[in-house]
Amino acid sequence: MPQSILDTRFTCEPLSKEPQLIQSLYAALIETEGFHTFLDLLTESIDACAAELVVIRKHPLQIESIWYAGLSLEFMEWYINNKMIESDLVSNHAIHCHPGQFQTALSLIEQVKHLPNYDRWQQDQNMIDSAWLVVDSTETHTTLLAMQRTVEQGAYQEAEIAQLNRLVPFIKQAVLLYKQLDKTNTTNRSMAALIDALPNPSFILNERSELIYANQKAEDFLSRHDQISVKDKRLEFKNAQHTNSFLTASTQIIRASMGQGIYDNDVIIFKASGTEPVVMTLAPIEGSGILATLYDSAKRSMPTPELIAAYFDLSPAESKLCADLVLGMSLKEIAENRSKSEATIRSQLKQIFPKAGVNRQGQLICTVLMALMQ
Repeated sequence: MPQSILDTRFTCEPLSKEPQLIQSLYAALIETEGFHTFLDLLTESIDACAAELVVIRKHPLQIESIWYAGLSLEFMEWYINNKMIESDLVSNHAIHCHPGQFQTALSLIEQVKHLPNYDRWQQDQNMIDSAWLVVDSTETHTTLLAMQRTVEQGAYQEAEIAQLNRLVPFIKQAVLLYKQLDKTNTTNRSMAALIDALPNPSFILNERSELIYANQKAEDFLSRHDQISVKDKRLEFKNAQHTNSFLTASTQIIRASMGQGIYDNDVIIFKASGTEPVVMTLAPIEGSGILATLYDSAKRSMPTPELIAAYFDLSPAESKLCADLVLGMSLKEIAENRSKSEATIRSQLKQIFPKAGVNRQGQLICTVLMALMQ
């Protein structure tokens, strides 16, 4: 390491709340919130609009787990559904780098101006710069810490990067220790008997969305279906849209399980041509994790409109809408079948939410299934 970097790290002024930042890094090893508290403090200390600590798979390029601060659910959906990681200048460069010091995104712009979505990233999100650090790198994955700034906040200055570099040894040590800690054994022992007793194929995922337990019904399901598989301790989906939906939902559910925000159950529906739909519900496990449960309509009786109407006190039209959603129909398909506009069906759906005690479509489907699946 150049002597100038060493000198700067120990002689420049520290960030505000530097002791608290270091404390929060090591608290992540034992606290339920993981690195979320550290990222909250970091964005405040360096005047960033958002920060992420993300594990990126190199091939294919995709996010596998993420802690973050300052990002909305709408942004996460936009980023994932538009495959923005393929145009993300920092991510595309960082996966080829070894762990090192903080750098700025501005130094990379000339390398990425040719990418088709670069202007979109800049214009849609009003971003001007990122400070980023490769924390860890293996043959298959890169762990990246990045903090974004908007045009109004301005670019990172050399002195600020020097301040961030004071934290580098602590960040690397805390993240590597976190990876080495075996946090799954206790969950395995305490949850295995419960999961084995569930009537449906079920999985336990940890706070990094890694599979740590599957009951025998889940193992049998995986052997019969090609829509879902397990690779490198992670659930793999044949359909790219399902991959995006899982990443968006699992990120929010894990945050909720860690006490970061409110996000209830969500759902992914697998509807292959010529087959009965399979529904995967995702629910938070208190203390950081996800319970994923599969409902195979070919094996189980799905809730009927009459049953849904009686349980949730819905009108015949409302209960039929719920039943269609559980069967994997989209709002567009339901609207076409009823010769109604999609806006009309969407309005009817919103009227159902308070009656069922939910506020999202996925949450509604989960609630119906968990209450009435036979």
